[in-house]
Amino acid sequence: MRPVSTAGVPHLNPPPRRATIADVARVAGTSPALVSRFLTGNQRVSEASAARIREAVDRLGYVPSVTARNLRLRRTGLIVLVVPYLDNPLYSLHATGAERELAAAGFLTVVCSTRTKTDGSYLGRSFFDTLGAGRVDGALIFPYQEDVGDLATLRAQGTPIVLIDRVPALPDGIARFDSVTVDNEGAIFNATSRLIEAGHRRIGLVSLREGSLSGTPRFRGYKNALQGAGIELDPDLVALGDGSDVGGASLFAGLLESQCRPDAIVVATTLQTRGALDAVRRRGLEVPQDLAVIGYRHDQSVLWPEIPTYRYPGESLGEIAARMLLRRLSGNEVGDIQSETLALEFVPSGPVQTH
Repeated sequence: MRPVSTAGVPHLNPPPRRATIADVARVAGTSPALVSRFLTGNQRVSEASAARIREAVDRLGYVPSVTARNLRLRRTGLIVLVVPYLDNPLYSLHATGAERELAAAGFLTVVCSTRTKTDGSYLGRSFFDTLGAGRVDGALIFPYQEDVGDLATLRAQGTPIVLIDRVPALPDGIARFDSVTVDNEGAIFNATSRLIEAGHRRIGLVSLREGSLSGTPRFRGYKNALQGAGIELDPDLVALGDGSDVGGASLFAGLLESQCRPDAIVVATTLQTRGALDAVRRRGLEVPQDLAVIGYRHDQSVLWPEIPTYRYPGESLGEIAARMLLRRLSGNEVGDIQSETLALEFVPSGPVQTH
């Protein structure tokens, strides 16, 4: 048999072998066990040994094996972000912020929804039972409903939980959850107060249904601002519904077409604000000349026409929630409940039209 010619065939070098803990130990002049203890931080290592290990790690370009680490720590390396549904851009902001923090710590973020049945209904207990079967190391959850039974069950199965944006009322016997929220009540109170200070008295509200986790504090902020100024709340000036842009346009249009049309309107969510501005454009209105409007916007969103808004810190919520969860997973937070409330930044587009 004639030998096969390799002329003209490029020589392929095998990929370089990945450095191991044993390689680091050999270069550092210490034992693999000591290197492992230093890398995991499970035990103190002398400064001299630590310096040699760091130098060896840098020289070899050693990168710890995530798979090996997870097996050793009995982890999956997965964190789940649970949102009500996937077609709201706000939830992508939560995911962006959380994923950035979790990836830096070696975790993969999995995003899923609790409302994925064909009829749009809540998936319920079976969904959380699946999560609690040791498939994830922790959960960042945007609560969809008031019932916290599923959340309590998931936590009882050993899954650390951090709630994002909303905190349901807790019945007796259920401990508080770690959480990061936003001050929606304060934002709507301030928005309504700004319009009052500008001379408006017939101030409408477009918001979420009262009684919902997000709608209640927003309505409370609106009501308290009116009461503080001695203005009687007129139910005909309040339009409550779903948080979609289409719903916001419909609610806003309903106020404009009513017999008791308001001279100013507060819009209490980002998608409703987008819908409200669509209604403004369709009617050829000028803001604030024809109507004063204060709304919501999310991180770096662009509105047209521009109006004064309160900026919803979506990415920051995800980042802070992820850091809270990582502290729980590290074992450094085993006592007090972690909670943080973020203010919404006022973004003026110009002076609010006086009345």
